[in-house]
Formats: sequence, C-alpha cells, structure tokens
Amino acid sequence: MSEKIPVPITFNPYKHHFHYLINETGKWKNMNWDIVKTAMLTIGNNLIDFYLGDLNIDQICKETIDYFSCRNMANRDKFITWLNASHYKKIMLSDQSEWLVKEGINPERYIHIHPAKHSAHTIRVRATTLKTVIALKTHSVKIHSDPKTNLNEVNNIRMKMLGLSPIKSLKPGTGILRLWELFEKGEQKNSSEPVYP
Repeated sequence: MSEKIPVPITFNPYKHHFHYLINETGKWKNMNWDIVKTAMLTIGNNLIDFYLGDLNIDQICKETIDYFSCRNMANRDKFITWLNASHYKKIMLSDQSEWLVKEGINPERYIHIHPAKHSAHTIRVRATTLKTVIALKTHSVKIHSDPKTNLNEVNNIRMKMLGLSPIKSLKPGTGILRLWELFEKGEQKNSSEPVYP
C-alpha cells in the first residue's frame, strides 16, 4: 500500500480510512482468506481512530503536504524543528477533520499522519471489532434482525477465522452492530460514487 501514499507521508488506510477499507473489503470477497488475514495484520490490536469523511487518500495526503509546503517546512529538518520535541501535533484539513502528525520511522516518509481522537468525521473503534466486521463482510455473512442469530454467526467467525474469543452479547448501536451498520451505509454510498482506486 505504501507505494500509493506519496513521499514524505506515512499513512495506513487499512486502519484509518473507512471508504478505502470498504473498497478493499469488496475486493477481498473474491480472494483467499489467507491474503485477507495478512492484510489485516496492519490493523493491529489496539483502539483505532477511523476517518469516515469524504476526503479520499490522495486529498488527505495532498492537503497535508500543502500544509507544510505553505509554511516553508517542506523538508525533514524543518519538520523536526516544527515538532520541537513534541511526540505529535495536530493539523486541520479542509473538511474540518483534525489529524495527528508525528515523526515517521522511515526517514524518507517522515510525516506520519492519522485521524485525531474526537475529530470531526472520525470514530474510535477496537481493532478486533473492525476485524470482525471485515471477516463478516468478506465471508458474505449477513447480520439478521435476531440478535441471538447474530451472536452465533459473529462468534463463529471470530473463533474460526480470527482466533478471537467469543463475545457474550451484541448491543444495538454499539460495537460490532454499529460498525456493521456504517459499513452497510458506506457500501450503498460507494456503489453510486467512484472510490479511491
């Protein structure tokens, strides 16, 4: 994925970009599960700030690069000086979303970005919740109106496909069901609009 992200940006759309991940999930339905599982390793196991807004990856990266270029900070040394020993700082993009900016591990990709906590167009999700919904989607498992049926389906996927422990319940409007509904709405929206490649 990094070859599509312009230098000097480090950005992981698997963890942080909703519409990109919807598009990928659609492709993964026709792929071997091992390929999907490998791709999901980049999601990790922690809490994730997940951008739901309309800026695509190209726009996010361009606006970030422009932010630093306009401020005469278009090289690593000036960027490090701007950070001024901070672990991170925030910038705002055109849709009013805030993004955390920190120094990237790769010296060539020194501007590491991800959505800020409590930012506009952003939600916080557990990595295991996101992986569960991706697995449900890629295996074409439908969430039904009966919560007990859902629980069996969800736990079957979590244990067999992801090696995760079962959950005790599914609560409407939270966790897996909330993210499932967002994916359903996002898929409907994406089916009528062009998406990032």
